[in-house]
Amino acid sequence: MLMELRKVRQVAGEDRRRWFFCHDLDLVVWEDEGGTITGFQLAYDRHRNEHSLSWQQDRGFAHYAVDDGEPRAGVDATPCLYPDGPFEQDRVLALFLAVSAEVPATIVTFVEARLREFALVGSARNAQGL
Repeated sequence: MLMELRKVRQVAGEDRRRWFFCHDLDLVVWEDEGGTITGFQLAYDRHRNEHSLSWQQDRGFAHYAVDDGEPRAGVDATPCLYPDGPFEQDRVLALFLAVSAEVPATIVTFVEARLREFALVGSARNAQGL
């Protein structure tokens, strides 16, 4: 189950950050002072071929492959994000919904809607050859 971390570092000038985690997923959500979601980042397949889907109110969607920055065991480096191809919407959505029982319903509903929306946006972009 996705569980919320209670002591999340907040960045001055950014909206409030909330972080939910489990073995396979990380979900970071940004909320403005009124509680409106202004962005999120969902990292999935964290232990094999990690990817991340981001949505920001002012920028829209981005889908990335994640290079964990660890070329060998015992070496910690900064992870890097690289633009990546198709998003496996059905699989990722099913995984997210299966582990989100402890996440507030407003967040689950919002993220679910964006995941479905991204699948449509991605399909339209692929059809246009972008």
